[in-house]
Amino acid sequence: GLALLLLGSVAEQVARLSHASVTFWCCVLAVPTLTRLTDGIRCDSLYLALLAGAALGVVYLVIRPVLRILTFPIGCLTLGLFGLALDPGLIYLMGHYLPGFHVASLQWALLAALFITGVQTIAGALNR
Repeated sequence: GLALLLLGSVAEQVARLSHASVTFWCCVLAVPTLTRLTDGIRCDSLYLALLAGAALGVVYLVIRPVLRILTFPIGCLTLGLFGLALDPGLIYLMGHYLPGFHVASLQWALLAALFITGVQTIAGALNR
């Protein structure tokens, strides 16, 4: 009985994706989707859109947490509003430094950040 219960628990954990993998895959799939849905975010090819999504996923998993820690005092002073500028800023900078990935303005980067956050929220809720 106990062994079966433990095996069932292990199987549940394997079936669920980790938060990091949900974040990564949401970024990978959201960037090509945004290039099709909007005029302000463009990629030169589908391959570059997937590559930009993977790069954004890595940025969200590695650089964003470090920036959140470093900007914590500013976040406290602005009651957390500075955190809203972090994700669009990262997307906008990627548009400048990643060849083949273009973001027209900060407004489009904000729209992309909101879209990605929405996709992550839905995917995270479905993954529970």
